[in-house]
Amino acid sequence: MVFSESVGATLEMIRHGRTERVIELRGTDLHIGRHPRVGVTLDHPKVSLYHARIERRFDGSYRVVDLMSKNATLVDGVKLKPFEPACVREGTCIRIVDYEFVFHEPTARVGGPGEPSRSTVLGSLDDLSSEQLVQRSAQPAETLRAVLDVVRALGGASDLDERLARALDGLMLVFPLADRGFVATAEPDGSLPLRAFRCPKGPANPPVLSRTIVHEVLRGGKALLIKDVLFDERFKDQESVAASIRTALCAPLRGRDGQPIGMIQIDSVTLRSGFRDEDLDLLAALAVPIGAAIENDRLVMEQASWAAAREIQLALLPRSRPTIPGYTFWECYRSAQEVGGDLYDYIAVEDFEPGDSDPGRVHVPDPDRDPDSVRWCVTLGDVAGHGMPAAILMARICPEARLLVRAGYAPTDVLAQVNRHYYESGLQNRFVTMVLAEIDPRTNRLTVANSGHPSPLVRRAAGRVEELECPGAGPPLGVVRDASYESAGFDLAPGDVVVLFSDGVSDAVNLRNQPFGVARLKALVGQTTGGAAEVGEAILAIVRDHMIGRSQLDDLTIVCFGRDAPEPEPTSAP
Repeated sequence: MVFSESVGATLEMIRHGRTERVIELRGTDLHIGRHPRVGVTLDHPKVSLYHARIERRFDGSYRVVDLMSKNATLVDGVKLKPFEPACVREGTCIRIVDYEFVFHEPTARVGGPGEPSRSTVLGSLDDLSSEQLVQRSAQPAETLRAVLDVVRALGGASDLDERLARALDGLMLVFPLADRGFVATAEPDGSLPLRAFRCPKGPANPPVLSRTIVHEVLRGGKALLIKDVLFDERFKDQESVAASIRTALCAPLRGRDGQPIGMIQIDSVTLRSGFRDEDLDLLAALAVPIGAAIENDRLVMEQASWAAAREIQLALLPRSRPTIPGYTFWECYRSAQEVGGDLYDYIAVEDFEPGDSDPGRVHVPDPDRDPDSVRWCVTLGDVAGHGMPAAILMARICPEARLLVRAGYAPTDVLAQVNRHYYESGLQNRFVTMVLAEIDPRTNRLTVANSGHPSPLVRRAAGRVEELECPGAGPPLGVVRDASYESAGFDLAPGDVVVLFSDGVSDAVNLRNQPFGVARLKALVGQTTGGAAEVGEAILAIVRDHMIGRSQLDDLTIVCFGRDAPEPEPTSAP
């Protein structure tokens, strides 16, 4: 029978001599205190809000830190000094008031900092080409059969850990004298979690990883053969390692760029297996498809995350255009990646009852109100940069702007409030530009407010192009906490077309790295006849022609709207 073990480090919480719960340590930090939002909440008046923190280091070891608590944190009876971490290991007792936490090490851990770094590994293999390994094997047919069996075990749509466990089951058949095998993956946060663990002969001691082995396999990219740990100087002072490993095989698991993304180890507590050089070759060959399975799973998860983000972002875009008699709208949104940092919106503005003094109150629309008199606000925002980080920020900012606009806040007040909230979030080096253009169909008046965004353009019916500048317009969102913004008003006549655009239009470059530029955009808009759709399509076509041969470097968004031109009067027959 094959046994699997729990793989994470844990804290056993004991009170009044009884174990109340077991807490698995996940991530890099676990906070303990009285605050209801910390990882472990202790409802006791003598416990500080933020009392202590358990932190995992890059090498997988753990430390406890007292956060200047009022009633101290004790480690094995010794009072900690505030903010001076103390290492913990199997059985360490952490006491907070009348709570005890006993630390239990994970099934796989990295040796302590005092371990010698000098390597005396008796065998290593640098060339992990599966073709070369099969050719070098004393039994190439058996090696190839083992590789195929592992590949089949890694197939299917089940969870990655389940597939890795099946692959380990196959490895235990290939190495029948092995006592244990495991697969660990190197994660971006520096952790090395165990993904699969197999013990064909029953429960075994948790595997212990030495710092030198991890360094050689994950950083050096070498497959290792440790013939006898008792004759390896690295482990002469490491009783825990020597007690659990007598002989071992280790190999890196490589990603698509050839860099190690994990490791696989087969070991035994006795020398009856007597691992040989050809066993190292075989394990290294089997590590190739296992590494490919891990990398493919990461790629699938990454693609799924991008697809989900794109679906969410598209849901934030307006599903229909405003219906204002005598007005036409057109828009184009093209992100440089799966998701982008541009976003536009069409928002109907609520009218307030006479005498309302609180513009923040949202009113239910009057069913008897003339729909043709509804004011609409067109917004266009652009986060510095593009991709997932920019998309996340825009997904936060645009809904807030939409809520404030719909509630009847003036465009300048919308920008001021969104700016303050964004600034207070503490994000640095991620400013956002945004322009708001509010249309009042009763007066055909356009109110524009701008926070560092390129000024909209308006093509008058006669062909003249103007920039809709806002004197005193404020900085981008997130730059100054209490920034103020001023708006400007413009009249729209029949045949006028307004163009809002992101800098992905003006900054689009050709093969000679020449940007499209605002001047060329203004000239194009002035030369284009017709309404909003004709102007928008002309801009999109020319910009695409300009970028032929170059990939799109930034998100590109264009929104055009304007008043319909009057119908020409019929000419009388001669």
